[in-house]
Amino acid sequence: MKFCIAVIAIGVLFAQTSRSVRDGVYSEEQAKRGRTTYSEHCLECHGRDLRGDVENRPLTGGEFFSNWDGLPVLTLFDRIKNTMPGDTPGTLSRQQVADILAFVLQFDGLPAGKAELGTRAEVLQQIRIETPKP
Repeated sequence: MKFCIAVIAIGVLFAQTSRSVRDGVYSEEQAKRGRTTYSEHCLECHGRDLRGDVENRPLTGGEFFSNWDGLPVLTLFDRIKNTMPGDTPGTLSRQQVADILAFVLQFDGLPAGKAELGTRAEVLQQIRIETPKP
């Protein structure tokens, strides 16, 4: 019985603290920095339209969101941090990755908010990736 109550309490707490990328989780200024960082480190492979190519996955559109929808932002953050850029993986700082993600979210039509997207795993774990509303 105590276990069930603990599980329910954790579920309620998670529901209260969980956010969505639809909630404005980055700032306009951060997305501007992210655009510059994207241009320097990502543009060559993922393109101006973020659609990628045969070898590089898109960062926008249906395929992108079908791969990431419902997952925590931390999952995508870690993927970028550990595997990008393709020619020098793991060289981007945590702040650069957060800025790039802010740009990607903005490009995908997700709203900006007042605060920047953070770099701490505990915070990023609480933000869900969700397909933008039409």
